[in-house]
Order: sequence, then C-alpha cells, then structure tokens
Amino acid sequence: MYLSTLFLSEIDNGAEHAIRKCNEEFMNRFDIIRDHISSADSSEKVFQFNSECDEIMALWDVFKDFKDEVFMDLPVIKAMNTVCAARSRRGSD
Repeated sequence: MYLSTLFLSEIDNGAEHAIRKCNEEFMNRFDIIRDHISSADSSEKVFQFNSECDEIMALWDVFKDFKDEVFMDLPVIKAMNTVCAARSRRGSD
C-alpha cells in the first residue's frame, strides 16, 4: 500500500499510530533508501530521482499537518526530512 494512503487509512487512530504503521511498511519495503539515509556520504541524486522518494514526498504531503502531534524519532520521519532537505537544496541550485 502506498505510504500516504496507509497514513490516511490509519489517521482515525491518531497521528502517532498512523506514522508507526507507515514506519513498519517503510522498514519492510525501502531497504535502499534506508541504507542511503543512514550513511554519512549519501548521494543527493538518490533523493532526487527515484519513485521511492516520490512516495516518501507524498507521505510528507499528508503527514506535515500532523508533525507537531508526533514526538517520535522514526526512520520514516528521518527519511521524509532527508528527502525534503535534499530536494529543497536541489531546487535552490
């Protein structure tokens, strides 16, 4: 299931619950991105041009309105922050 769809399907149970569900799915499906995010020398091109990053950005679009309600440090949140920052830097070039 697409991460943003999963988030929206679980939001009635609270934002923390919904993002935990997305994190579980992220941990199961996004091995390549997880590896790049956790490495200090990750290439920004990885965060620019692949469909996984597009999916993470779609999740960000639905999650950003709830981010102030979530007080967890999950890999999927780190991924959203990393992808957003990389794309933002890319846009300012």
